[in-house]
This record gives sequence, C-alpha cells and structure tokens, in this order.
Amino acid sequence: MRELSETRRAFHRAPELSWTEYLTTARLCEALEALGFEVQWGQTLYGLRQPSNPPDGETDRAAFDRAEQQLGAGNRYLSSMKGNRTGLVASLDGAGAGPVFGFRFDIDALPIREGGDSGHLPAREGFASEHPGIMHACGHDGHLTIGLGLARRLAASRERWGGRVHLFFQPAEEVAGGGALFADLPQLAEVERFMTLHLGILDRYRIVFDATWIAARIYDVVYRGQASHAGNAPQTGRNALLAACQAVQGLYALPRHSAGMSRVNVGRFHSDNAHNVIADEVRFRYEVRGGDNAICDFMAEAAERVLEGAAKMNAVEVERETFAEFSSYPNSRELAERVAATALGIGLPQALLQDSFQVSASEDAGFLIQKVREQGGEATHLILGSPVGGGHHSPTFDFDEELLGWGVLLFERLVMEGS
Repeated sequence: MRELSETRRAFHRAPELSWTEYLTTARLCEALEALGFEVQWGQTLYGLRQPSNPPDGETDRAAFDRAEQQLGAGNRYLSSMKGNRTGLVASLDGAGAGPVFGFRFDIDALPIREGGDSGHLPAREGFASEHPGIMHACGHDGHLTIGLGLARRLAASRERWGGRVHLFFQPAEEVAGGGALFADLPQLAEVERFMTLHLGILDRYRIVFDATWIAARIYDVVYRGQASHAGNAPQTGRNALLAACQAVQGLYALPRHSAGMSRVNVGRFHSDNAHNVIADEVRFRYEVRGGDNAICDFMAEAAERVLEGAAKMNAVEVERETFAEFSSYPNSRELAERVAATALGIGLPQALLQDSFQVSASEDAGFLIQKVREQGGEATHLILGSPVGGGHHSPTFDFDEELLGWGVLLFERLVMEGS
C-alpha cells in the first residue's frame, strides 16, 4: 500500500492537461518497460491518427518544455510524442493460453488551481500540484496508479496466469478526445474482456460493478450578423447577440425526455462588441446529455432546431461545430457479476457492493466499451466510491488512498481467475 501511495503522490505533484501528458507518459513508459511490458507510445502508437481538440500552441509548448527540462533533451520517450501524441499501451503475455484482457486508465488533469488549506491532504502532506493552475481534481492520478500497480503484480506473477493483458493509459478524457482515438487502436481489437474504473463519484464507500454514464454532445456555436450603429442606424443591423440570447433561452426551455435522464447547459458565451454597436458576431458553447445515446441524440436534434429558429428570427447566420462527444453503452452483465464475485473472493465486504449505478456525468471510456462489446467481447465499468473532498473538479478534491489497493487486487484476481 505504501508503494501505491507514493506513486499516486508523485504523479499528483506533476499534473498535465489533456493531450499534454508528456511527462506522465514518459514516466509510465519507463516504469512499464522495466517490468518487461511491450510498450507502444508516440508516433508508433498513433500512426495516422490525429488528436482531437488539442490545446493551443502556447499551452502545448509550455508542457513539452517542462517535461523536457525534467527528462532531458532527446529523451527517447518524449521525442516521439511531439504533436500531442501522449498516452501509451503496455502489453504482457502470461505463461500459457488464456483470454485477452484490457484495462483502461485515464491520465489527464484539469485546469484548476489546487487549494492550499491545511484541511486538504495534498497541501498538508506536501504533495500538492507543482504546476500552477493545473490539478488532478478527478482521481486520474489514482487511476494510473492502479494501472501501474496492476502491472507490477502481473509482472511478478507472470508464470501463474495465461493469456495476454493490454493496459491502456489513455490521454484526454476530460476533453472527450482520447477515448474515441484509443477505441480505434489495434490492441483493443484483440480484447475479449475489458474493464475500466473511476474513483469517488458516489461520495461514500461503495464498489459498483455495473456503472453506466450518460451520453453527451458538446458544440461550439457562432452567430454572424451585420454591425451598425445602435443609435444612428439600428435598422441596418442584424443582431447576432439578440439571436444568441434567444437561442440560449430556447435551449434551456427544451422539453426533457421521459425515457431517461436528460440535461442541457450553456457554459461559455462571448460577444466582443462596443456598447453602441449592433453585435455582428457571438460565440458560445453548449452541451446536451442523455441517459443513453438515443436520448442524447433527441436533445441534440431539438437543440439544433432552436439554433436555426433564432437565426431565422433575426436574419443572421449560424454555424454549429462538434467540440466533443461522450458515448453511453450498456455493460456486459455476465462480466459485472463475475467482478462482484471476485470482489467478495478477495475479502471485500458484501455491504460495500452495489449492483449498478447511472452516473449523471459522462465518460469517454464508453467508446472503448462499445467497441469491445460490438466485436463480441465483454466489458464493464466499475466505480470505487469514497468521500471526496470538495467534490469532483474542485480545488480540494481528494480520495481515500485505501481504494488504490482494492483496485489493484481486484483486477489482478480477475486476470488470475480468468486464465
């Protein structure tokens, strides 16, 4: 347990944003190769695949330079990652025949400044973020720690299990880019049994072995009209700001769906105009969510009608571009029940087990789960619940490190029993 805690704290100190996880990836590659895993990263892993929603150039250069300063110029791992080709897949064969397992662990952090209050464990014990304005505020440092801990255990017990294991250390979950890209990797096409997990979520101690997440569609919108002087010639203007405001009101007025959970939100709105000018351009970002992909698609189509209606009412033009998508896909019930039985087998109490839970947030592991299930494999998403300080995506987020050991032992036993 001490080794897991030390690993988690080391990665917590050095968080990196989506698509800039250069230092994180390099450190993982080095550790996994030392354990005997075959590791693919960077250009070799990506091939012709391109990251979606990469950060701006300045943010990316700062992250790469920071990693290069710590690792040294010409680092063999780092040099192949230029252009946001972060993350890796580590593979290991057991001693004989058996199924192909896949485990996914996300590795990115968030643009949040970590809290410094003494009540926040990382601040109190000296492992808070050393990168200003960036923080592991969703548990991904714990996820990758479980992945590395699992790798250590599997390497040490290699003669006692059969088959193959692929460990997917995925970048860019927070911007819904890495999941879709990793779902297209050839290693995932081999996987017969796939699992992923998330720490926290429930804010109480639970192990959920059949967790589902709601689907989401996130869009960038721009309204373009005609500028004019608001006092001297208002009749010649075409007001993009008015259209955008009416659209936002219309989005929030959308009827919800009776078949399941549905959500809508506008989280960003910008109009850079003088006070006495009819606005000619307005941009905003909105999202719709649904308990499954069909409900989410219903919300997305209804939202598009609202956008077009507001444009027509004000004689302006509107463009909508997809920023990100999160898929929702049902788990394999058989595998979920096997996970529950295995949890009891390693001594976790029955009172901690929870059959299922639908999280009212989104997770891009849904793309990988869908891919494995569509190719005939089994897949499920777990939650290792615990109280989290301040909640997810907050400056005081934290989790109980005891859960790290639960995750490692549970995944290791599933491989041992499965072979």
